[in-house]
Amino acid sequence: MRHLLQLMTNSPMMMTVDAHQANFELLKQFYQNPNLFSGGGQGGREDTFCQLSIFGPTSHRFNGLDANCNEILSYRDLRENFNALAQDDSVKKIFVEFDGPGGEASGCFDLANLIKEIGAIKPVIGFINGGSYSANYALASACTELYASPHSMAGSIGVIFGRREIHNEKETITYFTTGDAKADGSPHLALSDGESARHQAMVNQLGDAFFQLVAQNRGIDAAQVQALQAKTFSARDLLDQGLIDGIKTEEEIHTMMTDSKHKRIVAQINAAHESETADLKAQIIALQQSSLTQATAHTELAQKINCLAKAAGVPEMAGQLIQDNASEEAASKALKEAAAKKDEEISLTSGLESHKEESYDMLQLIEDA
Repeated sequence: MRHLLQLMTNSPMMMTVDAHQANFELLKQFYQNPNLFSGGGQGGREDTFCQLSIFGPTSHRFNGLDANCNEILSYRDLRENFNALAQDDSVKKIFVEFDGPGGEASGCFDLANLIKEIGAIKPVIGFINGGSYSANYALASACTELYASPHSMAGSIGVIFGRREIHNEKETITYFTTGDAKADGSPHLALSDGESARHQAMVNQLGDAFFQLVAQNRGIDAAQVQALQAKTFSARDLLDQGLIDGIKTEEEIHTMMTDSKHKRIVAQINAAHESETADLKAQIIALQQSSLTQATAHTELAQKINCLAKAAGVPEMAGQLIQDNASEEAASKALKEAAAKKDEEISLTSGLESHKEESYDMLQLIEDA
């Protein structure tokens, strides 16, 4: 019990005073009768049309109250959900719905930085639908795009720290805050100046980090964020202050999600078509190149066969050899054989003609004699 009471009252929180006190009372009731808070599991959320919702207060690690008693979400569980969506190739854009009073400072900035990193890989679209205050808005500000419904509220950018005191069985909580409006309506109890200064210094340090976080995420100056004095704003004022990117209804966010899915399907079809077309073009180019190579080789071979046939003295054979697609080696062999045969025929013919001339001369001699 001591640990949980400190969690809610002796650690820096980033939520409105009303939410801070309500959760403190819930924790006391939980330990008085835990059975009242049993039931409900960490199953899939059906309270949002987006892929992920961040509703209610948030803490670094604590989970215990179910949805019927303002379930407290832990940053660790939200981190797992964001990582799962980031690694899911079927999810091209992550849509997150925000509605919460704030939460614990520990772990909040780390999760906001993770959302920012995921946004560099795939868009994270945030939608404030109700109220997004303090730590809840810190997470929302990290989205790639952030929208709010027309009648939503957000803000309370600051830090609150509660100190619990008991004097004569009288319990009081004193709050240290950044921003004049951060602890509106809170009870006060006189504290020493030294302790008050130490608590305020710690709160200021965390508040500066919060201002820098929002300034970096929203592209505005940290001094401008600090000047908001942790006030809450309407959707129109949020847009004027640069804290959101636009105002949209639930139906418009639905349309964005539908259009995103439709565009993704069309893009996949186009990509597949382009891939098939590219393959077909590559095949055509390859066939054209192959045909050109074969034609060039055939021309060169025909020229060689013509030269060989002329050199062998049988030019009449070149046409038939080219028509028969004879290789250079086969053509050379055939031409050599034809040339040798022709030489032999020429030799035989020459021998016969010589003998005829000799016989003719002998008869002439006989006649002359």
